[in-house]
Amino acid sequence: MAGVIAGGPSLPAGPALYRFSVEEYHRLVEAGGLFAGKRVELLEGMVVAKVTHNPPHDSTVQSIDELVAGLLPAGWCKRCQLAVTLTDSEPEPDLCVARGDRRTYRHRHPGPPDIGLVIEVADTSLAYDRVDKGRAYARAGIVEYWIGESR
Repeated sequence: MAGVIAGGPSLPAGPALYRFSVEEYHRLVEAGGLFAGKRVELLEGMVVAKVTHNPPHDSTVQSIDELVAGLLPAGWCKRCQLAVTLTDSEPEPDLCVARGDRRTYRHRHPGPPDIGLVIEVADTSLAYDRVDKGRAYARAGIVEYWIGESR
């Protein structure tokens, strides 16, 4: 039976779970240990498996990516399926519009003050994107968060 940890992602009920800080998560990833080769992201301190992409999802992401590219004002860049750093999370949204250019984020990921828009494309993940990711983005102060369904 599934339960919800208060303020955290929806997870199975059971023993207490360990929450990672963003810094601990970075060290684990850099060490190439526990999560090497795994498609994971940090959400509210919990390491969660990323949803597998299917053709409708990828096609929708590509369409949005192409559309947004032509609408960006000077001084903004789009980042497709790349990490953003929040206080206790490091999700990899399908698309993010951030201040700066590709060189701006050579040594760090964009954070809330840098981000103008986050977009997630939902296929099987609509509830997760609305509730869990939506809560994480809202707590971080992300003003514009859109969810699109792949078709």
